Amino acid sequence: MEFVVLAVTKSFDGFCIAGMDKEGNWIRPISRNSPGRFWNKEELTSNGQFVRPGDVWEISGSNPKVYDYSNHTEDFILTSRKVLTPLSLPEFFLFLSSNLETNKTLNDTFEANKRSLCLVKADIFRTYTTNYDGKLRARMIFSSNNYDFKNPKTNDGNIIVKDCKWESIILQEVTLRLFTKMCLYVSV
Repeated sequence: MEFVVLAVTKSFDGFCIAGMDKEGNWIRPISRNSPGRFWNKEELTSNGQFVRPGDVWEISGSNPKVYDYSNHTEDFILTSRKVLTPLSLPEFFLFLSSNLETNKTLNDTFEANKRSLCLVKADIFRTYTTNYDGKLRARMIFSSNNYDFKNPKTNDGNIIVKDCKWESIILQEVTLRLFTKMCLYVSV
């Protein structure tokens, strides 16, 4: 089946990949080559390019007989994978908009009710960081007319940013703001 990558997250010493098949079913491919459930960087690099959202893979495999976590029903153990041509940006946006899920699905995801992934559209979002265990952590707060984005599992209802691309953008923005403030302070 064809699989479209939608998220790449850093997990411990590896990476977790999640996306959808062409029918909009969530899949979390699990490499059978890496120990545990996470991919190593080399496995996710093809022709010098690290995997990114919009990449398309041809995959085969099966769901595990027993899930490691009851909400990880998207897990799919690969027996083969071939990297195909990625979606163009218009194709990727069309794919995303065609597979949006409901507010109930979002709440089921927050509550870990037999799922751990959800695709929704936000009208507005705000990014910020927190300091946890001496490390900056990326966060987002979303709003939408169609969804209730209040995450009951966090203190202020935020969404913890796990995707490598978004996390990097948010943390780089904070670093740039701090650097700019330092430069302004020094130049005054």
